[in-house]
Amino acid sequence: MIYLILSLDYEIFGNASGDVRRDMIEPTHRLLALCNKYDAKVSIMFEVGEYWAMKWAEEEGSLRLDYSPSQEIEGQIRNVMRRSHDVQLHLHPWWIGATFKDKNWQLNPNYFRITDLPHGMGFEEDVLSIVGVLHQGKQTLEHMIKPVCPEYACFVYRAAMFWGQPSKELIKGMKKVGLVADSSVIKGLYETTPVPTDYRKAKSEKGYWWTCEDDVCQSGPIGDNIIEFPVYSEIKPYIYNLKWTKLYTTLKRRYVERDNIHGHGMMEARKSTEPIRELLRKLGSFKPFKFDFCKLSATDMIRGLRQLIKDDMGNKDDFGTPVVMLGHSKDFWNDRNLEIFLRFIKKECEGRVLFSTLGELTKRILKKDKIPSSSMV
Repeated sequence: MIYLILSLDYEIFGNASGDVRRDMIEPTHRLLALCNKYDAKVSIMFEVGEYWAMKWAEEEGSLRLDYSPSQEIEGQIRNVMRRSHDVQLHLHPWWIGATFKDKNWQLNPNYFRITDLPHGMGFEEDVLSIVGVLHQGKQTLEHMIKPVCPEYACFVYRAAMFWGQPSKELIKGMKKVGLVADSSVIKGLYETTPVPTDYRKAKSEKGYWWTCEDDVCQSGPIGDNIIEFPVYSEIKPYIYNLKWTKLYTTLKRRYVERDNIHGHGMMEARKSTEPIRELLRKLGSFKPFKFDFCKLSATDMIRGLRQLIKDDMGNKDDFGTPVVMLGHSKDFWNDRNLEIFLRFIKKECEGRVLFSTLGELTKRILKKDKIPSSSMV
């Protein structure tokens, strides 16, 4: 059995440009309508840092739009949970402590990873620490969702830009606050800037494993640390970026990012563009391409799933194989291709592919491995 997880990073742009209604609420509404039609489930990875910043700026009166971004987000998230989807924790640290001043966001672009926060491991009340930001992120989601879904628990984390290294303090902090699982590893990912990331030796591109104490890539004793759900990827030539569906999404994203309708983006912060010389250098290289339902054609998604099913035929693990797909709310213009893919699964993959969520699978693994979830807090 393939357990297919549609994970959606729910956020505006990393440099604070974008519009919550246009880039989060509306595309997520369309995605959920498609998934509800085909009995698929979505795991929304909720970017809590920007939500905090927007809510604080609204409350102090510095962010004045013709609607409340935080209230629209809260309403959509509660509706998501009423429809039996999933919401888990995602975080870009450069939003931590961000303020809105002189009609502009003041971000902290040097906070690349939560391990870059200035107060180290810290404690639960200190949002500028690892334990503090993870604890408060988890608490924010649980306080928002429990009124409509009392059994909800925030179990899973995804790092900004998939930067889950160095891992030792991250794993330790997650364990302290009761975050049981991570979904940041992309097998084959290797970067030297802006921060070093090396997932070339990751255990697998699919499935899951219990990590060792100091590296999310490597497995350790069952129950000792955290569960890793890698984002599924395939190593391909960099030129694969020129396939039409992916190229269209990339160009559209850059256009929308520049079309900063509120005029408050921080252009020196994270952007999705790269210098031309860097792109030319990469053309002859290979890289991991994520199983991205916002950027792949229906043909490519179906081909990939057929291969996954074929590979899984020899799997003797009774649990099944989790496969994490990826998307971003601000990238979702791929309705037609995704609908063809979902229709294919419903008509032709019965008994071989089952939609699931990161929260559901985390609970099943804890149960299978006889680890009470309460012991992780």
